[in-house]
Amino acid sequence: MAQSYPGWQAPARPNGERVWPWLLLGIAELLAAAPMLTLMFGGGLVVGVMGLASGSTVATVLGVVLLLLLGPALGLALPALALFSPSVRRMNRAALFALHCFGLLVGTAVEYVGWIRPAMG
Repeated sequence: MAQSYPGWQAPARPNGERVWPWLLLGIAELLAAAPMLTLMFGGGLVVGVMGLASGSTVATVLGVVLLLLLGPALGLALPALALFSPSVRRMNRAALFALHCFGLLVGTAVEYVGWIRPAMG
């Protein structure tokens, strides 16, 4: 009989859930959103610095920066509303991670394609 080591096998998940496909999907969505988020972050920084340097008020600059944050924030907030349901909270946490990453990706893409990209020319 072969000797077995308990550390060699991953512990069994309840209901036979697989985590790694959801984690890979969430990471792929984050990687897809990263270039758009980087451009939006850099654009917000430039807008803030140049707006203050040109003599604009802080309230005006904060309004533009809040508009830049609105797309990704709404993308994260809408899947979070589903967490009020008890059946959603019992779901696989990796699937919820992928759902939130998808919300971030969609919110960022809508803002990027609808506002940032046309403004860049």
